[in-house]
Amino acid sequence: MSQAVQNIKIGTLISAVDSIRNWRAVLLMFGAMFLAGLLWGLGGWLSMKIHPAAGLLFFLAGLATFFYGINGVGIMLMDEARGVQSRPIVSAVLESLATGHRLILAFLMFGLIYVAGLLVVAMMLLMCKIPLLGPLMFTFVFPVSVVLVGVAIFALQMVVFPLTAPAIWAGATTMQAVSRVGAIARAKVVNVMLMMIVLTLIVLAVVFTVGGILFTGTMVTAGLAAGILNIGTDFGEMSQLFTGGFNGSGYFIAASFGAGIVYAVGFSLASLVFSRGCCSVYLISIEGVDVQAMESVVQSKIDEARHRAQEARAKAAPAPAPVFTADAQPFAPLTPTTAAPTAMVVPSAAATLNCPQCHAPHLPDDRFCGECGLRLAS
Repeated sequence: MSQAVQNIKIGTLISAVDSIRNWRAVLLMFGAMFLAGLLWGLGGWLSMKIHPAAGLLFFLAGLATFFYGINGVGIMLMDEARGVQSRPIVSAVLESLATGHRLILAFLMFGLIYVAGLLVVAMMLLMCKIPLLGPLMFTFVFPVSVVLVGVAIFALQMVVFPLTAPAIWAGATTMQAVSRVGAIARAKVVNVMLMMIVLTLIVLAVVFTVGGILFTGTMVTAGLAAGILNIGTDFGEMSQLFTGGFNGSGYFIAASFGAGIVYAVGFSLASLVFSRGCCSVYLISIEGVDVQAMESVVQSKIDEARHRAQEARAKAAPAPAPVFTADAQPFAPLTPTTAAPTAMVVPSAAATLNCPQCHAPHLPDDRFCGECGLRLAS
């Protein structure tokens, strides 16, 4: 990797700080946080006044509002990371509602993959219980498991969690997101970890800067308010807020509420920078990665698992009961039988009498011919 490419990538990560000027994303983020907090507060009040079930419903509604709102913010930040103008708020929310379930399913799939990996490690450790051979196997199994588990957990924190959401924000389906993040983790895990470390340092610098600005402003403003509003030297003592034992407690409540909003807004901007930086890391890492091969591998594994599940279901299913129709016999004969030959009826000679006039056949007992009416001889 050339020094020029490194500089471009570091500059791209630093440009994530510009996300705080994306007023659409900022407005959607704080709107989602405000509505979610309002629903959670109302749910807590209803759980105490009416029934806990009502509070649970409002809690879930607030959780959905927060999730889909923040997911919409990520979609807008991905637009910005791609170098295009962020879509309108309504469009981002609608896209979030249509694709938010993909992110949940992707995390569930990664969870299943990690659970399967832990089961493999557990099986290897279980094999180490074999007498005599077990301690020798444990000599190799233990260090290998330490390395694999450590890398997997570190990759979960530095690759899977930060890059899965940007993959969905970029328009990938659940399977595509899992395949692309897996391909990145296999091909560029070290580069991604280094970029995430750089991004973390940038976010910490933002937090430190915002915290310094807010703290300095709080101290100076509080000092001026204490002298001008005659709040006194007890301003800021939280214990007296609940006892109401000092003058200006109303000012203190108002200051606490306003400062809480300001600090929440200020430090939330750091999460905006982090999300924007994750989008940039994803776009940088996906370049040059053979995504199609990984998607084919993942799809083949899923098809194989689905085929095995169908085979197991077919073996476990009971045999279908025989269905009889109205004209079908419910039981077949145990042994085949041969039908008796039917004897042919040979007409006797007496049955071949003919009328002497018209030669029509007649029976021996007939007195007259049935055709011409001739009187027959008895």
